[in-house]
Formats: sequence, C-alpha cells, structure tokens
Amino acid sequence: MPNILFSTTRQWNPGDEFILMGCLNALRAAGLDFNPVIFNRNPQIRRAKRIDPVALLQRAFGEGRRQAFLDNSFKDSMSLDWIDLVVFAGSPEWRGRRLAPLYDAIARAGTPTAFLGLGTVKPFRFDHEHFSEAETTVLKAARLIACRDPLTTASLAPLPVRQMICPALLAAPHERQRDSVRRIALIYGHPLAARHNNVAEATHAFLVALYRKLIERLGAQHEFEFVAHYVDELPLFERDFPGATIRYSYDAADYVRIYDRYDLVVGHRVHGVGLSASLGAPGLCVGHDRRGDTARGFGAEMIEVGADVDTVVERVRAAIDEVAGRSAALLERKAQLRRDYVEALTAAGITRLG
Repeated sequence: MPNILFSTTRQWNPGDEFILMGCLNALRAAGLDFNPVIFNRNPQIRRAKRIDPVALLQRAFGEGRRQAFLDNSFKDSMSLDWIDLVVFAGSPEWRGRRLAPLYDAIARAGTPTAFLGLGTVKPFRFDHEHFSEAETTVLKAARLIACRDPLTTASLAPLPVRQMICPALLAAPHERQRDSVRRIALIYGHPLAARHNNVAEATHAFLVALYRKLIERLGAQHEFEFVAHYVDELPLFERDFPGATIRYSYDAADYVRIYDRYDLVVGHRVHGVGLSASLGAPGLCVGHDRRGDTARGFGAEMIEVGADVDTVVERVRAAIDEVAGRSAALLERKAQLRRDYVEALTAAGITRLG
C-alpha cells in the first residue's frame, strides 16, 4: 500500500483542509489506493521562527527528539524511505521556513513530488533570491506542478507548470443541482480573529453592511444563515447579528454537511465558496485580497470591498434568478476538472505508485 505525505494544515484553516480533501479525491479518482499521512503546517505545531524551542530540543536529543513533537503527523526525525509520494496540497504556503525540513528531506531522498493547487498573493521569481537550494531542487524534479491562478503560473516560469482550477472544487464527495433558492449562506469574518484567519476593518464593515441589507431586502423570500470558519468568530458574531443563526465546526469535514444546506453562498472565504461550488451551490465572493482568480475558478461572481451595497443586493437577486443555470454549469465544471486531474496525474506517472 503506497504511503502519500500531504503538506497541509490541520485544525487551523478549514480552507486548507478543503484543498486537501480535493487532492485526496483527485488521486482516488485516478485509481490510487493509499495511506494518507500529513506534514502539519499548523503554526501552533510548526512555528516559522529562526529560534524554535521545539526544534532546538529535536536537534539536541537525536533520536529522542521524537518526544518533543507529539502531533499525529510526519516528524522531522523521520526519514522519507517509507513515503512513496509527497503532495503539496495548495494554499499560498507551499515554500518557506515552515516547510524547510520537508524540502531538505525530499532533496536528500529524491522522493517523488506533486504540487496541486499552488497559489500566491504576490508575484515572485523562480530564482535563488526567492527559493532555497532545496526548494529549487525539489521543484525542478517534480512530477506535476498545477497552479490555480495565472500569477503563480507566470511566476514559476520556466518550470513546466499547468494552470488548473484549485482541487477544492473536488472536495465534496457528492453534488446536486440547485433549481431554486430557499436558503442562503453568509460567511462571517472579523478583524479580531487570529491573524491569517481574520479580515481587515474595511472588509468587516462592508460584510456587515451588505449582510444586513440582504436580510432586510430578501429575508421575506429567503432564509439566511451565517457560517464561521474559525472559533474566534463565534463570540464576536453576537455583537453584529444578535440572535441570528451561525454554524461552525472544529472538524473541517463537517463543512460538507454545513454548506450542503444552502442553495447560494455569499462571503469572503474563497474556499468556503469553493466547497459550496463542489456541492453544486453557486457563490458570490467578496474579494478582499489577490485570491480572486482562485474564486473565479469556482465559477464565483466577484464582489469588490466598498462596492455599492444596493447594487450588490441586485446582483445577488440576479444570482437567485439564475441559480439553476449557474448550478448546472458548476456540476459540469467539477466533472471536467475531475477528468483533467485524472489525465494530469496519469501523464505524470503518479498513478503507477506502489
């Protein structure tokens, strides 16, 4: 049975786990049966600092360093001789200090790699100024590099990369056609949530104004509920929408069930919109950073922070009227992407592992 190591986060950002779910489904659609193992990039588990007490203990105590890292995931003290493939499961964090131990181990062992759903929030160059020697070695030897946006694709030139929709579109194990809109999800965010899981003050103000207006204008015809991705948002939510329903789970897998409740989704969480699209529910994504191209891959209509709220309400109303056509297009987009990933994984020789 092949062992595949996935670079991802666990119990940090559900969006990372949605991408991982899509990668798992893509590999299984290609006929692979394997044991999934993770390299956990959760910043509570792996701190990207020059001086890390856990790393110091690991280096100081040799084989006993395993006792300094108790997470049920790949440990820096392990070799890669039992790993058949390493998959970097998307997100903007697919290189850098937190991943240095993994890149060093791959470069030493020559383990096959695949990069699926790579993204970035700023341009870069594939050179020695921006990439370590180990990163350069591993990327040049990769079996497959699939980027989810044109900026990452262009920045990684001249590597032989493919531009493909983020695998999060494959995250849900099922999908269904939406022919009308009964219930709408509004994704909640707040500036006081943990860094990298929060939003700017301006984005929060825009979301609150938009959501209140949507409920005021459309609440008589449609049921609105809120969705939170991060625990900090739950106590903060009551200040903005007292008495309203908000759904959250510590377990990213539960969001398949949560988002399947809805026929339309509005919000800033790109991969919340992506998981909804995987289920067949169209989305309107509030673009608050440079990940808009990823959301467009999910068939989402983009909304800019600061747009006229009344105009956005009318755009949501139009999406409600067009939900059947948009949902049908999503189902075909997902089916095509599944075929594309199977073809890419097969061409890369990844389906012949084990």
